[in-house]
This record gives sequence, structure tokens and C-alpha cells, in this order.
Amino acid sequence: MPKIGRNDPCPCGSKKKYKRCHGFYRQPLVSAEDVQYAANRVQADKVQRERQQGLGRPIISTEAFGRRFVAVKSRLLHSKGWLTFHDFLGDYIKMAMGIDWGIAELAKPLDQRHPILAWHHLRAEQLNRGPKEPGKVHSIPMTGAMEAYLRLAYDLYALDHNAELQEKLVNRLRNKDNFPGARYEAFVAATLIRAGFELEFENEDDGSTSHCEFTATCTKTGRKFSVEAKHRAGSTFRLGRQLNRALAKKANHTRLVFIDINVPDDTTDIEVPVYMQRALVSLRKFEGRIINGKPLPDAYLVVTNTPWHHHLDTLNFRSVVMAEGFQIQDLKIGSTFPTLRAAIDSRDRHIEVFDLIQSMKDYAEIPSTFDGEIPEFAFGNDEARLLIGQRYLVPDPDGNESPGLLTTATVNEREQTAYCGLSFASGKSGIYTWPLSDLEMAAWRKHPDTFFGEVGQRSTKAEDPLDLYDFIHKSYRQTPKERLLELMAGALDVEELRKLDQPQLASIYAERCACSIVAQQSQSATAPPASTESGTT
Repeated sequence: MPKIGRNDPCPCGSKKKYKRCHGFYRQPLVSAEDVQYAANRVQADKVQRERQQGLGRPIISTEAFGRRFVAVKSRLLHSKGWLTFHDFLGDYIKMAMGIDWGIAELAKPLDQRHPILAWHHLRAEQLNRGPKEPGKVHSIPMTGAMEAYLRLAYDLYALDHNAELQEKLVNRLRNKDNFPGARYEAFVAATLIRAGFELEFENEDDGSTSHCEFTATCTKTGRKFSVEAKHRAGSTFRLGRQLNRALAKKANHTRLVFIDINVPDDTTDIEVPVYMQRALVSLRKFEGRIINGKPLPDAYLVVTNTPWHHHLDTLNFRSVVMAEGFQIQDLKIGSTFPTLRAAIDSRDRHIEVFDLIQSMKDYAEIPSTFDGEIPEFAFGNDEARLLIGQRYLVPDPDGNESPGLLTTATVNEREQTAYCGLSFASGKSGIYTWPLSDLEMAAWRKHPDTFFGEVGQRSTKAEDPLDLYDFIHKSYRQTPKERLLELMAGALDVEELRKLDQPQLASIYAERCACSIVAQQSQSATAPPASTESGTT
């Protein structure tokens, strides 16, 4: 099926552009089916936006009068030059840090400027190396300096838009000596916001007690955490000092301690870098210790390495995160559980930490679009995107050019082709192939489940029994209790199962299915199945 560009002449001979003619075909009346397709598209857009922006308040933006408007909490900012969200962030950080402060720093020799202005200088140099076409969006490699600059801007924006960008934090960021610690606190706060936490800051004017940075409430479970963020400085690898200082703070809730190792990353081929393994060993040595006559309290530890500032001119580096329980024995990296149920129950007890680490992986990239659109479509060529629920002019089963409704689609990656099911007003339907460009394939690989405008099944790989349980549970978690009991009618404990509520029953059914599959695999394989591990990396 040849693809027609949106600006190509319509093949019907009307001399109109395809997008103004059959490329934007609409039936005279809106059917219930059209309404459902539209609702599915809204849901897909929401999922796609959250995948890019996280679970905080969405970016609120629109275009009008030749300008881009962006709402930051109750303020409305605007510019003619913000083609991408990155453009906006580049200007936002100047406003957040203070224009006068920035001008004063720029007046200094380059080697004496604040790190933010040094990053700004290197970012400008990298941008100047790229293509220069006014009004066009181009992609250029992201160096460490660009990442450091834009990530700080993104974190400050997240605080400003979702909670509060405190003047005290901004003042600490302006101070070179206080900058590393203040910058890490901003990173931690923004990370929690994107993971779906609400923040409540402590009273900084109360000097009568030493308290944690802020309280974070998980909106999913309602559980509260007292959060402390520590950034390692200096040449010695002394994480114990950071841990002890964090645990010495007064905490009204479960402790959640972030510690940044702050070392260059040059081990991209190792899944768990040596410096992370070393950090884990170092921190575990403090379990059970008595400090100042008191035992150290339990806590969740999130250990990170955010090395952008160590790789200002390079492209190949990564940030790393791992988490485990400090004196929490069922949340240890590398430890195993005797049964799948034990692993499930342990994860449920610590679900907020598991979700936090997953969010740090899912939302690792800085979004480039304002509305969550796939960047390849937002900034790419003006091509007719394949969307379920829209109509496309194709030869129908009788050989006539007719508008067909796209009802289903899938991608064959090897062939770089979409296989599309279209239905016609005549009641007939057909399968059509649609070649995909390299740009479209790149977009599909990033967002395979929303590529066609509907939320589809995400392709996953089960690495261990817990992954397999998750896959099955996702399929059955909404199944009615009566149907689940039918599926388990042959179980010896069916009478006990009847006493459970639907969520418990769905979990047990998924667990038993996973155990059955693992048992079958272990009988037919020469090697035993993978063990179920604790902790998260």
C-alpha cells in the first residue's frame, strides 16, 4: 500500500492536498465507534505523556499568536523561540536562578564562573556546532555539560510547578561551596515528584532540631517518608559519614535516604559497576552499629551516581541507581526467597521503593515535547501517521479507491512494515501493508504500545518468576472473582479461596500460574529456573 504524504495532491483528482481531502476523511455523523476510538486516543496520549513526563503535574502549554505559552504553577511564561521543551528549559533556568545573578557570573573569566554558567557556555558551543535553520528543530548529541544544565533546569521546573522552589534552595545553589549538596537535594525532590510523591517541606526557620529535608507522601499508597539527601564530596570514598549524618536527623516517618557516590562512570559494559558494589559493601558494614549510645535506625537506602558533571565534553556515560533496605533483611540485593509468594509479599511491603526505582528508569530522559507527542512525529517530516480510528484512502477489496477505517495494526520489525486491518462502509475488510520509514521505526521502538494511537500490550521479557507473575497478574487483575473461582475450581483449597476478595484471588491465581510454568520449564530444561531475588537495581 503506497503511502501518501499529507501535503501531496490527493489521488482522487480534486487538486487539493491529501490532508485537506481524503486524508482527513470524516463520516457525516459521529458514530459510537468513532467516540470510542477518540476516547482510546485520549487514553493513549495520557499514557504516552506519563511515560515521558512522569506522574507529577503535566506540562501545561499551548501555542497562540505565534508564541509558546507555558504555565508554571500560577505563572504564565511565553516566548517566540520555544520550539521544544528543551528550549524552554534553557530559558527557564535563567529566570529561576535570577537574571542579574547570571549576568554577574558571565562577567567573570570562564574559569572562575559558577558551574551552571560553565555548563551554559559548553552547551552554547555544542549548539553552535549543529545545523542552523531558524524555525526548524534539529537533533544533536547530548554532552555531559548539556545534560547537567538541562537536568538542573528540569528539576527546578518540577519543584516550581508541583511543589515549591524555595528561595533558600536557590541561594544555596548560587553558592559554589553549597552547590553540589543543594543540587542533589533538588534532584532527589524532583525524582520523587516524577515518581508520584507529594512533598511537604520542613520549617527551615526552626533551628531547635535537626530534621530531614522534607516529607514525601506516596499518592498510590498514602505512606509517608522522611527524606534525606546526601552528596559525597572529596577524594575519599567515605559513605559511612554520609549515612550516619542522614540517620542522625529527626524523622517522623519511615526513613528514605538518598546517597550520591559522585564518581566518573567509565564502566558502561558492567551491569552493576564496581563503584556500586563497593558502595554496597561499605554501607552494609554499618548495620547493627551503636552510634553515640544509640543503635542506628532502619531505613530505605537509594544509592545513585549522577556523573554528568564528570563528563562535560563526552557522550558515553550513564547514571546508575540501586536500592536496598538498611537493616531490612527482606530487601537485600542478591538475596533470594524460598518461594514466589514470599517474594511477592516482600515486594508488596516495600512497593513504594520498587515503584520509585522503576520510575527512575522509566523517566530517565528529559522530555523534548510539551504535550507528550512522540518526538519523531512532533519534529519529523510531515508524514501521514497511522492512527487506529482514522480513515485512509486505499483500494478496497473490490479494487475501488475507498476510505478504509484503520481498526488494528502491528509492526513487523524485520520487514520494517506495518500490517494494518481496515474496514470499509461496504462491510468488507482487508489487510494492508504499510512500509515504515527509519523515523517511524525509531518512534515505534520507543513507544510500541501507543504507536498507533491506542494503548496496547507492552512487550516484556520475564527474567525470573516474579517477572512472570507480574505479566500474568496484569492480565487477570481485573477479572471478576466468579471467573477466577471457575479457573481454580479444581484446587484442593477452593473453599478457602472463596473467602478471599478479588485482589487476593487474582494475586494467588497469577502466582500459581507462574509456579506451574516454572515447574514445567524446570522439568524440560537441564538448568534450574532463575531464583527470585530481593532488592532492586
